[in-house]
Amino acid sequence: MMTVRWAVLLLVAAVFLIAALSAPSLSAAGGPIEVVATDEKVEFPGNVDLSLTVEGEADIVEVRLFYRTVGNQIWAYAYPDFVPSNRVTASLNLTGDISTNLLPGTEVEYYYEIRDSQGNVLRTDPDVVEYVDTRFDWEEIKIGPLTLLYYDQSNSRVQGVARQLESDLERLQELLQLETAREIKGMIYSRRSDTLDVFPQQSRTTTEQQVFQGFAFQARDLFLGLGMERGLIVHESAHLLFGQALGNRARPTPSWLDEGFASYMDPSSTVYSGASLRSRTNPLRAMNTVTGTPHAIGAFYQKSLSVVAFLIDEFGETNFQQFVAQLGRGSTVDAALMNVYGFGIDGLDARWAGEAPGASAPAPAVPGSGNQSPILFFNSWLLGGLFLLVFLAVFIQFVASKLRPSYDSDSEEGLQPWEDPDLWDDDEDRDDWNDGESILR
Repeated sequence: MMTVRWAVLLLVAAVFLIAALSAPSLSAAGGPIEVVATDEKVEFPGNVDLSLTVEGEADIVEVRLFYRTVGNQIWAYAYPDFVPSNRVTASLNLTGDISTNLLPGTEVEYYYEIRDSQGNVLRTDPDVVEYVDTRFDWEEIKIGPLTLLYYDQSNSRVQGVARQLESDLERLQELLQLETAREIKGMIYSRRSDTLDVFPQQSRTTTEQQVFQGFAFQARDLFLGLGMERGLIVHESAHLLFGQALGNRARPTPSWLDEGFASYMDPSSTVYSGASLRSRTNPLRAMNTVTGTPHAIGAFYQKSLSVVAFLIDEFGETNFQQFVAQLGRGSTVDAALMNVYGFGIDGLDARWAGEAPGASAPAPAVPGSGNQSPILFFNSWLLGGLFLLVFLAVFIQFVASKLRPSYDSDSEEGLQPWEDPDLWDDDEDRDDWNDGESILR
């Protein structure tokens, strides 16, 4: 038995020895491969030049640059240009040679892997370079999880907005139940002309009519905006924090929910009722993305805001938090709505528009209580009481008609003002009806 055991141990040791001899070695600076110098040069737009100078005892035959945007889990790689020698300088433009999609404010993590003709390998420590808009002298201010970068803004303006944003961001994290939010970044441009090389490409009409004032990029925890405006900053921050609350397991979020929530958190937004919007907006199932003319986009945002306000204000924040939690576990919007509210997307659309048949939607959830909502209880008694009063009025009128002396049928004596057809004013009645259409704020 001992002979067999020793034979197995010797075999395992031999395998490890062969693997160690055949695998390339990772050498440190001062060994077979040594880093002489590194350099980063950022120039907006379109240049993030990275270069590396290394030398070794043998010819350097391969240099690979591994990179990823900060927060991304996936590394990509590329081969910088150089001529093989025992001392080489390899360079690469990260935006021009690799990617044209870097946004100002994006941080890129990178490292090099260098191999010589003898199989030695050196891997450098990771480093980070930020793609900044070098046209401006940026300043920054920290507000909760948000780092806000700006230029050409008065200090009083920035401080005033920052004070308001403190409570706004706290409210956002509280509603989304984010105990510790990841750091987010916002870059505020001062002039529309400064954004032409920065904002994503849009249609000519959308650009000319200045439909969009900001863009959020959830995967990068970054937004770009125009103007030091509280509402804009809250709106774009809400996009980023909403994405954090949903997490990595969530399915793609329909735009009506994403934009509706961000608009709802904007303290300057105006909420219109479903009755005033239903005839000029699309069904929710056709609102997964923001498309169309500037007018259609405006209606899209109004309905999205109104629907999310309906969910939160009618049924409570606790239900909305449960809804978000279910989406974060990978549920579809239909399934999450059905599990929490008892209706799907079509049912939400109908209830929002005031068209839903049957019973009313559930009342806001009260944690730890299974009792019926007092509002629904009161409404039931109110409706029952009104029905009873109408029945009694009809019955009394019927009895009185039997006891009342008969009059000439053409006489209008005894009519109350609201019973006299000659006193009715149709136009005024219609005006009063139109004035009654409610606009929620």
